[in-house]
Amino acid sequence: MTFVWLIYKLVVTPAFLSPLFKLPAAHWSSHLSTRWFDRECATAGELKTLYATHQRLGPIVQLGPNEVSVVSEEGLKKVYTAGLDKSNWYDSFRVYGVQNLVCTLDHKTHSAVRKTIAGLYTKSHLQHSEGLDGLSRRVVVDGLLPSISRDGCGVDGMDVVKLFECVGVDFISGYVFGAAIGTDFLNDQPGRDRYFGEWERLRETPGLTEQPIMEALFMDMCKAAVASGKDSVAAKMHHELSSKALQWNLSEEEVMTRCASEMVDHIIATQETNTVTLTYILYRLSQHPELQEQLRNELLTSKSSIANGENQTLPHPARIDALPILHAIIIETLSLHAANPARMRRVSPPAGLDLHGVSIPAATIISTNAFCLHRNPDVFPRPFEWLPERWLAPTNNKTDASGTPTMRRWFWGFGSGSRGCVGREFAVQVIKLVVAAIYSNYTTVIVNEDGIEQSDSYNSGPISHKLVLRFVPVVDAETGT
Repeated sequence: MTFVWLIYKLVVTPAFLSPLFKLPAAHWSSHLSTRWFDRECATAGELKTLYATHQRLGPIVQLGPNEVSVVSEEGLKKVYTAGLDKSNWYDSFRVYGVQNLVCTLDHKTHSAVRKTIAGLYTKSHLQHSEGLDGLSRRVVVDGLLPSISRDGCGVDGMDVVKLFECVGVDFISGYVFGAAIGTDFLNDQPGRDRYFGEWERLRETPGLTEQPIMEALFMDMCKAAVASGKDSVAAKMHHELSSKALQWNLSEEEVMTRCASEMVDHIIATQETNTVTLTYILYRLSQHPELQEQLRNELLTSKSSIANGENQTLPHPARIDALPILHAIIIETLSLHAANPARMRRVSPPAGLDLHGVSIPAATIISTNAFCLHRNPDVFPRPFEWLPERWLAPTNNKTDASGTPTMRRWFWGFGSGSRGCVGREFAVQVIKLVVAAIYSNYTTVIVNEDGIEQSDSYNSGPISHKLVLRFVPVVDAETGT
């Protein structure tokens, strides 16, 4: 009797009685198991497997007896805009053993925590933040440009992946903890060697997950930011968590640990996302000298260029944000080279979900991914090519009945809905400033691009974790000397 019940439960139900049986399956065995999909991901890569499967079978596909992949506007609206809960796959993103926004599974708790600091990441707040303005001068004028001048102009060039890792951490740690407390890795070689050395060991050692150097560093910074009494993201988060301590049954120590976990989440996200995006922006621009010149002319004519020298004032962020060529370069890079292109897993609600005419049962894992979304040729013609001009030509950007451009609706560089990246405006403002500063002063030339192909992983940087460029001062480039 037990054997018969197992056959009914594990074979008959998923293969013939489940509503998911109506969906096209990635493989005939996908109704019963994820083994085929898992094997293909291990050999060909998850993103290539998903792309090939959707090209073959359409916008919605069954990957396993309890898992569905959807690549469509309907999927984006009903799964992500609707704010479905995350799957427990995200538990691995805990820091200090406690949850943060990225691994908070239920929508209600996530929304409550996100609201505490969301206002500090709006475009309006960021563009008018005196603290961020001062931090930007320190990172760009006192750190980035001198580093390039010192290490990047020789014939051997410099590794921009390492450069942008420092830029990302210096920016975000200075913002969440305060400029006086955050890192200064661009000018602190021992500190950056110690910190990024730990990350290097993590990449090279399968199964290694502990990061005591990082955790100790940012816990100390979080405590210092709270104790300083000055406004910061960490202080704001700590205050809000403290006000909910009784309701959420948190001790004083647990409030601080949860606060630090949130800040580390912000730091890691910026470190990885900005590094990947800036690396591929410079890689693509280095392949297109004519576009470098167009960008520099745009910066000069709009009075948004940034001189290389001490005590320089920076253009207002709103002025840089309004530059169409710069914006097109960044959005196209985020589209073709999404830093997090992998599946974003959600769970269907208790009442189930109707998706593409099929009733999806409760507790089904549903995912989409930026890689497939951004390679729909009906939305992004020639989707495997880097074409910033597609964002400048209205004729290439069809609109719906409401007038919303189709490409904008399908763009998923930062996710969408209430679970979308809370720091997207911060990331874009920093990236635009860094690119403007570099191309105001330099042209870039590729020295070594070995392994520049993106890894097929959740955080998708170059497989070599390296890109070596030579920076040619504009005056030298113009005179040929």
